[in-house]
Amino acid sequence: MSSQTTAAFPWKRNLAVLWAVQVLTTLGFSFTFPFYPIFFQELGVEGVERAAFWSGASGWMMGVGMGIFAPIWGIVGDRFGRKLNIVRAMTLAGVLMVLSGYAQTPAQLLVSRFFVGAASGVVPTIMALVASHTPRERLAYATGITMSGLYLGIAIGPVFGGLIFDAFGARAAFWATGLVLFAGVLMVLVLVREEFSPAQARGRGVLAPLADLWRMATARSFLPLLVVLILVHGATLLVYPVVPGIVQTIGGGAATATASGVVFMASGVASAVSAVLMGWVAGRLGLRRVVMLAASAAAVAALVPYFASTLVLFVVGMAAMSLFAGGLGGLVNGLIAVQAPPERQSAAFGAAQSAHAVAISIGPLMGGASAVAFGLRSVYLLDVAAFGLVLLVAVVFLGGATRVERGDEHAAV
Repeated sequence: MSSQTTAAFPWKRNLAVLWAVQVLTTLGFSFTFPFYPIFFQELGVEGVERAAFWSGASGWMMGVGMGIFAPIWGIVGDRFGRKLNIVRAMTLAGVLMVLSGYAQTPAQLLVSRFFVGAASGVVPTIMALVASHTPRERLAYATGITMSGLYLGIAIGPVFGGLIFDAFGARAAFWATGLVLFAGVLMVLVLVREEFSPAQARGRGVLAPLADLWRMATARSFLPLLVVLILVHGATLLVYPVVPGIVQTIGGGAATATASGVVFMASGVASAVSAVLMGWVAGRLGLRRVVMLAASAAAVAALVPYFASTLVLFVVGMAAMSLFAGGLGGLVNGLIAVQAPPERQSAAFGAAQSAHAVAISIGPLMGGASAVAFGLRSVYLLDVAAFGLVLLVAVVFLGGATRVERGDEHAAV
């Protein structure tokens, strides 16, 4: 158990509340994130391929902002408390998302994405607070549960977001995002507990936490985990700019946002189930073996939406790919929580968030560029390649990183 937590600390209640906050957070962001291609078209971008490219570029801008500031926010959480950092992240994200809805040009919407990425970082901060108060032997379980909340929000959010989009327009969806995030802030303030002591930060230079973070992120047992996170999240985000366009071509253009929301809901539900079950399977078959099997199956499943000619088959293919890929992130986050010292949990998840930021920067941008150059469905071939690289990393590098499964609590970080 974290050195900051007493034996009587209600970590299960905290986990339940933070799971709900995680659901609200991704629920709110999912009101808008999948539909940026449609919003860019409303702002004057012509053609689904060009809208997909602009959407990918906006994801790149968000990833750049997140990548620059995520390690800094992680260090802030270690010094001043993770609960305060969650409130800071959700409040700023809510305000900036509401303001994004007032963008008048594609360039303004593009710039707003940078500031949303720079100011938020909610997910790793929630992960850090969960990890800091969870018994060590239950960390993989707790991070898997938390990731399931993320995927459940992603599953539900696009459906409601699509309905709001089609019924009231894009700006109403941005307002709804802000309101949901503010509701999450109230839950954290009222219901979440934290036992935090900043004593470990005293007497250290300003640059010392950054040096610690660099050593941690580049350690042999840690770096492969970050690479897998980049590949898994990047493969997932590759398809976001093109799904509305594919749905539009398959369905003839009627209620595109709502139909796209159904696609994302199926993917999110499959990912949530995967996040819960994959940790259980890994405990019996071994983490590296499960990562290898899941990556292989996800690569094969990515071919289904590539060839799909009907909306039903497209939904099935997206769900199948998510079922195998969704739990990979939870497993890797569990290993990060186990390997990071308790006083550096926020910094460790800040590094993980930087990896996620790289994926956000590269994934949608590559997806949008591929759509323009080779057609909308070409992104699924990139997914096959990405999951193939996950398999390669697991085979070559993850042997040492998974020693924690056998009780090696002194693995280098």
